[in-house]
Amino acid sequence: MSASYATKLLLAFRSGGTCAICQCDLSPESENGGPVNVGKAAHIAGENDGKGKSQRSARYDPNMSVKERDHYNNLIYLCGACHDMIDAIPEGERDYPPDRLLTLKKKHEAKVRQAMLDAFSEVGFSELEEATKWATCITPSNLSADYSLLKVEDKIRKNDLDADHRALIAMGLGVASEVARYIETVAQDDPEFPERLKAGFLEEYWRLKKRSVTGGDLFELMCAFAKKGFRRHAEQAAGQAVLIHLFETCQVFKK
Repeated sequence: MSASYATKLLLAFRSGGTCAICQCDLSPESENGGPVNVGKAAHIAGENDGKGKSQRSARYDPNMSVKERDHYNNLIYLCGACHDMIDAIPEGERDYPPDRLLTLKKKHEAKVRQAMLDAFSEVGFSELEEATKWATCITPSNLSADYSLLKVEDKIRKNDLDADHRALIAMGLGVASEVARYIETVAQDDPEFPERLKAGFLEEYWRLKKRSVTGGDLFELMCAFAKKGFRRHAEQAAGQAVLIHLFETCQVFKK
């Protein structure tokens, strides 16, 4: 077994597309301009027990189940070189015990999250324009569901979001009026723009739902989708602000 596709995407998102040890960029642009995730979902407690043909992995813990080994909490996002370094036996096992890797992972993800929050202060019309260009080629969707208007607090609770998600939503709501003004301005010349924007997010929302992604993981993978591979933190924050606006107005995420 290995980590699920959704878990790997979530790991890359929370790591900001950079290695948790050397901080190198792991989302280079492809020839067509889209980002490619080249990072590795490295196991903190090793994956293989050494029986049969496979060599024992560094930090293998016989008390862990297969599910626990492939869980998000036992994975760290690394470049290929750092992955090889921590998995070297005996050097990697000695230099990078589980506790040290867990600390590196937590510190790196906390730093990335703070950078995301700080970037909301830079969101303006130019960033929103860049962050929503993709919607020009979306066909409005006929998908329907119950998106009845709820208070944001109730919707946070009903979608099982935690304190970190609440902080991100609060920062996004801080620029909600700017997002609403931008959408209204564009809609004056392009009346279908709001529906195309919503349709693009809903398509990804239902794709993830079909993969049985729910709760906080679903919210964060939608945030990863909203970033659209943008390099500048302000543009990434703008994409997430649009998602949070749609969350607030109950156009995405069921009640």
